[in-house]
Amino acid sequence: MLKRGKKRDASKAKSEGDERPKKITLNAGNEWEKNVICELSKKRKVLVRNWDGKAVMDIREFYLEDGKEYPTGNGLSFFMNQWKILRDHVDEIDKLMMVHGGDNDQIIEPR
Repeated sequence: MLKRGKKRDASKAKSEGDERPKKITLNAGNEWEKNVICELSKKRKVLVRNWDGKAVMDIREFYLEDGKEYPTGNGLSFFMNQWKILRDHVDEIDKLMMVHGGDNDQIIEPR
């Protein structure tokens, strides 16, 4: 058990699935653009990219600057093991969305 003020051993640091991926690097060619899979809304997109040699699926918010869109730090990143868990539960999620009124296609934009 950890005591207050005691630092954790680096070898017991977060597991791969718990690590937060680094921010998306923006370069002159906007390399991330070719990785966008779909738009969820005006400001949210799904993209797949490589981070430190590992596949990462991002659901990320974007902002507009000088007529170009750029990814923000706001969003979710899923490593392959996390993506597989989510993918395996899509049918359950879909059923519950319908139970909770998901049959109306009302679009609600973030504030």
